[in-house]
Amino acid sequence: MSLTAIMSKKVRVTTEDASMASLRTLFAETKFQHVPVVNSMQQPIGIVSVKDYFKAVSSLMDTASDSTTELYMQKRKVGQIMSSPVFSVSQETGILQAASILVDRNISCLLVVDAQKRLVGIVSWKDILRRIVLAQQQKKQQPDQKKT
Repeated sequence: MSLTAIMSKKVRVTTEDASMASLRTLFAETKFQHVPVVNSMQQPIGIVSVKDYFKAVSSLMDTASDSTTELYMQKRKVGQIMSSPVFSVSQETGILQAASILVDRNISCLLVVDAQKRLVGIVSWKDILRRIVLAQQQKKQQPDQKKT
């Protein structure tokens, strides 16, 4: 089975020159854990996780005034905190192969791209685990087929 069956297709993206303030809004609105960073051709060039975001703003949280924090959020750009290069796979990649890549690279998601390397989806370890659990539950629900 390919990733097309389990990937999230409704992916919100950002650009490397977007502000941290816009990223904060995006995370708050979507509740996503990862936001791909794309170029003008919708090709992934990086990714930002919620963890990356909080790491970047954690030093300000307790010490800076609200106006200083807001200024920082407007001036600092996504490109300064994104992880790059980003790992991507084709839509035809199998689920087990994707799981292997996640484990081998110690990452939590993969970006899925088309033949022109444009972003078409994202798949996380949770998506893969959900599919495995569902398959196991379906196996248990099937009555044993006894030969007569």
